Amino acid sequence: MIIIGWTCPLLSQNNRQENNYQGIVTSKIYSNFNYQLNSPEPSTSFALTRAYFGYERQFSEHFSANVKLDVGSPEDLSEFSRINRYAYFKNAAIRYNNGPVTLWGGLFDMTQFKTQQDFWGYRYLYESFLDEYRFGPSADLGVGMRYSFNKIETDFTFTNGEGYSSPQRDDNYKAGWGFTYKAAESLILRGYYSLFLVETPQMTFTGFAGYSSGNFRLGVEYNHQLNYRFYEDRNRYGYSTYSTYTFSEKWEIFLRYDQLYSNLVGESQIPWNLPEDGSALIGGVQFTPVKNIHLTLDYQDWVEYAGNGQTDQILYIHLEVNF
Repeated sequence: MIIIGWTCPLLSQNNRQENNYQGIVTSKIYSNFNYQLNSPEPSTSFALTRAYFGYERQFSEHFSANVKLDVGSPEDLSEFSRINRYAYFKNAAIRYNNGPVTLWGGLFDMTQFKTQQDFWGYRYLYESFLDEYRFGPSADLGVGMRYSFNKIETDFTFTNGEGYSSPQRDDNYKAGWGFTYKAAESLILRGYYSLFLVETPQMTFTGFAGYSSGNFRLGVEYNHQLNYRFYEDRNRYGYSTYSTYTFSEKWEIFLRYDQLYSNLVGESQIPWNLPEDGSALIGGVQFTPVKNIHLTLDYQDWVEYAGNGQTDQILYIHLEVNF
């Protein structure tokens, strides 16, 4: 009886220590109802655009890991195939954190537009500029590190470069370096540079400034990419400006404006990527009935800069569910 009396508390203590590092299951669902305003025959439809399923586990004070599935339509299929759904590993990574230093490896979210995306805050209805216009993948396979010191944070990544939905097919790699400065509680500045290590290197430059005060926030970013998809002198660049005003815990309004351009090549008087150049306007109101559910009524348009280009005007009801 004495032995049992001593053994049980020891087992109970070990169990309590293990329970300090419980795993967490996470899920997200993106869905919408849309109405095409300027179509010759106005159309409506329901859409389930994306679902994420993830699991995170803290193994010790310093080590953790996560895995996340992205269920959606791959980018290389035509619009007529969007009803198909495929599951990809979006994340499968291990992380080490010790004070100001964080190291990670595997398949992880890239740092190139994470700051802008978090500041924009409406990923479920429109991606941030670099993601929306395919300046780089949102996740990739490789290694990364981050170092934080007072108001300064710097990060470095070294990855395959093809993204999370494509395997590595060659010996080419992509390096990225970011620098973030939190000048004050209300102001954040970030610069980012990436280099694809190939014969004709693709380079991306990004600058971002975000200001928030009380119920208001305003973000501005500029992005410039040289040698798009490794074609010499095929460059793309553009701006994105977005703001939000929060009335209460449940209601806020938002507005965003993008411009995307390509350069002139040689003696041509027409930008090389003119059919894809244009501007986007996104605006609406978000309602949060409970903490993990967001509903928006929003308007989106895309105006092509080509003389014979078209304009898309769509009214949406978007839904995001987190659980």
